[in-house]
Amino acid sequence: MGHKNFRLTIIKGFNKGEVYPLDADEVIIGRGEENGITLNIAEVSRTHAVLNRAKEGYVIKDLGSTNGTFVDKKKVGEKYLLKPGDTIMLGDAIYLTYQADTDPEETLIAPRPDEFSTPEVTAVTPKPPARKVTSPPVTTPQKGKSAEEVLSRGQVTEEKKGRTWLWAGIGCVVVIFFLIVIGLIIFDYLNLYCTPPFDTLFNFLYSCSSY
Repeated sequence: MGHKNFRLTIIKGFNKGEVYPLDADEVIIGRGEENGITLNIAEVSRTHAVLNRAKEGYVIKDLGSTNGTFVDKKKVGEKYLLKPGDTIMLGDAIYLTYQADTDPEETLIAPRPDEFSTPEVTAVTPKPPARKVTSPPVTTPQKGKSAEEVLSRGQVTEEKKGRTWLWAGIGCVVVIFFLIVIGLIIFDYLNLYCTPPFDTLFNFLYSCSSY
C-alpha cells in the first residue's frame, strides 16, 4: 500500500507537538524566517537541512549545519530516503518524527491462487541413530620424581655413608687406643724396660743401669 500525505511532528525540543505537513517538492528546515519550516533556536543553523520529494516519499540532506543532522542517531551525509517512523534529529536540540498517511484509493493486488497452494511434502527417511563410540579411559601416567627429590635423597644417602665411615673410624681409634693401653700395662707389669730390644728402642727416654 502506498503513501499519499507526509508530515513532520516535533517530539522533543522547541515547539514540541507542532505538526508540519509536507506538500512542497522542496522544504528547507532552519532558523531563517524564509525557510519552509522555521525553528528559531540557536542550536539550529540558518539553513540546517532540506527535504526533497521523491517517488517513494522525501529525501533529507544536511546543508552543512553546525550541529549536524541525524536519522535514528545516524549522521546524514549527502542524501537519505526517509521511511515512515524515522526520527530526525537536528543536533541534540530538536527531534522530529517522519510520518505518512496511506493512500485509501490505491488498489490492492490480490495474490495469485497458486501462492496459497499447499506445498508438496517430500517424505524424509529418518537416518538411524549413530552408534556412540566409547573411548577407552585415559590413564594419566604418574609423575616422575622431581630433580629436587632425587637430589634430596642423594644427599641423605651421602650423609648416612659419611656417618657410617665416621663411626667406623672412631671405633678403630678406640680399639687401637685400647690395645696401646693394654700393651703398656703388660710392658710395665713384665718390667721390660731394660730387656732387648726395648732398652735400645727407648734409650732416649731412660737409661738402664749395668750391674
